[in-house]
Amino acid sequence: MFVRTSAVVLMLGAFAFGIQAQRADSGVPRVGGRAGMRGQPPAERQLLQRQVRQAFAKAVRRQLSLSDDQMRKLQSVDLKYERQRVALLRDERQARQGLKRTMDDSTSVDQAKVDGYLSQLVKAQRTRADLLESEQKELGGFLTPLQRAKYFAMKERLNRRMQELAQQNGARGAVEPPLD
Repeated sequence: MFVRTSAVVLMLGAFAFGIQAQRADSGVPRVGGRAGMRGQPPAERQLLQRQVRQAFAKAVRRQLSLSDDQMRKLQSVDLKYERQRVALLRDERQARQGLKRTMDDSTSVDQAKVDGYLSQLVKAQRTRADLLESEQKELGGFLTPLQRAKYFAMKERLNRRMQELAQQNGARGAVEPPLD
């Protein structure tokens, strides 16, 4: 089971990386942005995201042996919490950038601003934990604990692999470095 899961995650990552390599080889100009898919034009990025989501959903359905009803519920819950996580990451990135700018101010560091940014970052960590807890409770309404654990592990492996690929692409100079 682990080997199949790893193979799916690697396949998805390789697919995403392959699209990046094809764009680089085709001479299509890159749009400025962060590592990974963000450097692609919106239509291409959306297509790639949809393909990765579909392949991942297929792997999840198969490996967790989900019914049609469970799959619909899972997709609904995942979308709901993904939107919240994206907003949280955006806010956290802005706080980190603000903190960095404030700390880099060579004239005088505004201690109140530093404190405010640190408070925002701590709050973001608390919110992240609350989101995970809420999501797990909601998933518990239609998935067994084992299915939830497997799903969580699959998502973690996919996210980790995509981050590795983005870092590798960045190290090769294929994409611009992250903003934060």
